[in-house]
Amino acid sequence: MEEQELELNRMPPPAAPALQWTRLVVWLPACAVLGGVVAWGAVIGADYFAPIILFPLLVGVALGALTVGMIRVGQVGNRPTIIAGLVLAITVAAAGQHYVAYWSQVRQMREEAKTFRRAQALFPELTQGRLPVPPSDFVEYLRWQAARGRELNLGGYVARGPIAWLTWIVDALLLAVAAVAMVVPAIRQPYCGRCRSWYRTTRSGRLPSGAGQALASLAGVEMPEEPAWVRYRLIHCESACGPTGLLLFWENSRGDPAEGKTWLSPQVRDRVTRFLDQSRQESPAPQQDDEDAKP
Repeated sequence: MEEQELELNRMPPPAAPALQWTRLVVWLPACAVLGGVVAWGAVIGADYFAPIILFPLLVGVALGALTVGMIRVGQVGNRPTIIAGLVLAITVAAAGQHYVAYWSQVRQMREEAKTFRRAQALFPELTQGRLPVPPSDFVEYLRWQAARGRELNLGGYVARGPIAWLTWIVDALLLAVAAVAMVVPAIRQPYCGRCRSWYRTTRSGRLPSGAGQALASLAGVEMPEEPAWVRYRLIHCESACGPTGLLLFWENSRGDPAEGKTWLSPQVRDRVTRFLDQSRQESPAPQQDDEDAKP
């Protein structure tokens, strides 16, 4: 009878959030702006610290971390929307570094051309050479840069032509891998479509073996053998309007990690909360509860 009641009180996981066109319209331009800001910062940072391989990875980590921050602040939950914005941000950040350098080069050449004309007007007999001509467009600038070569800080080796293009492609791929590695774990977290907020950890701690088994039994999580300890984590959305997630972690007799997860109805959630409160009063030291845990 108790198992039947538990099955009735067990909830399905939160449904995947639906596409919201209003958020998509705001999200994509925001990601494009973020990619441009990261590209601008990367160009400035490259003048001080730009080791090969490591630098594009750091730029990707920064882009991914900022994207996660925007996801959380904007409470954007639709995964295709997030992925589309991330792809756009990566593209802008990778290509934008070259465009910022192109814009800076054109601006510098125009200033040099003005200086050359003034010097030529004042001292024509002393002014020799050709007038600096900036690249006519972005593609011409990339070709000019590839022909000029890229210093790789590898024993003085300079990559030119197709090799230079290849290094730029590798940089873009490294940036993308790092950014995706930061964002994917974040969007695997549950999202509540009712209050439009990401789930966060509201309570976590560690229980001794007996209390851990009792908690697993109360929540309907199968724990085949007695573990040495059990760590738990409660998660729910900002308004607690959706099902509450309970995650349990323990080690089996062979020392291998194991885990269980279930979604609780409000009734079972209240029972679990009362049980944790009681366990904390009986043994406060081993539990190490943290009711204000952050996501």
